[in-house]
Parts: sequence; structure tokens; C-alpha cells
Amino acid sequence: MSPSFEQAFREDLLRQLAYFEKEASELLRKAYPDLTRRDATRDRISEYCDHIHAYLNGEIIGETDACVWIGSSVTIVDEIDGTEERYKVVLPHEIDADLGHISFLSPLGSRLLLARKGDRIEVDSPSGSYAVLLFETVYER
Repeated sequence: MSPSFEQAFREDLLRQLAYFEKEASELLRKAYPDLTRRDATRDRISEYCDHIHAYLNGEIIGETDACVWIGSSVTIVDEIDGTEERYKVVLPHEIDADLGHISFLSPLGSRLLLARKGDRIEVDSPSGSYAVLLFETVYER
């Protein structure tokens, strides 16, 4: 990884931490009137922030493309029909369906967050449950 990419990646992670520190409570309150889902999502955000801290503190090395970060582009494969789809996991205000940008709060996005290449992802969505395989993840912020 080039020093400029490494520095840009670290800066993105720091921006994400600042975003969560400032926006998480209000974001969760608006997105989840149901306290159970709100608490589960708060725990997921906390886990993600812990992972960021571990990376920034040097406890994790070489993780930019090993797991899904906010800012990662992913290729998933449907378990049933084998079709591939590509998405980018983003913050809620960066959603763009035409570009395949999905929020980390969406049913798929939340399950992808911190997943690793080869993981089987089970998703419970409003239209039903399904499973996909995480085929590729590349951080492209």
C-alpha cells in the first residue's frame, strides 16, 4: 500500500470516527424508533469504531481490503442463482442507488460491515431473508 493511500485511508477513518461521535445518537434515533434495533445498531457501530481504533493504533495491519469498511466496494454472489452484484458501503447521506451506493444501515450494508472475503452473509430484509457470498472487497474511498 502506498504511503499516500495509507494516509488517505487513515484520514477517512478519522473522519468516520468524528462522524459517529457527532451524529450517531441522532442518526439512530431517526432511523430506528424500535429500541431493540436501535441498540443492536449502536452495538454494531461501536464494534466498527473499535475496529477503526485497533487499525489506527497499529493492532491491525493490512486490513484495507481484508474486510468491509465504510467506503469499501464489494462484489457479492447470490447463493441461489450465482448472480454477482457490486455495491459500495457508504454513510447514509452518501446513498446513491444509481451508483450502487448503499448505507451501512441498510439490511445488506449492516451485515457486510467488517465481513471478510469468502464470508457467507445472511440478510433479513423487508422483502425476506436471503444469503450471499462476499466475493471481493476493495477500499476505494
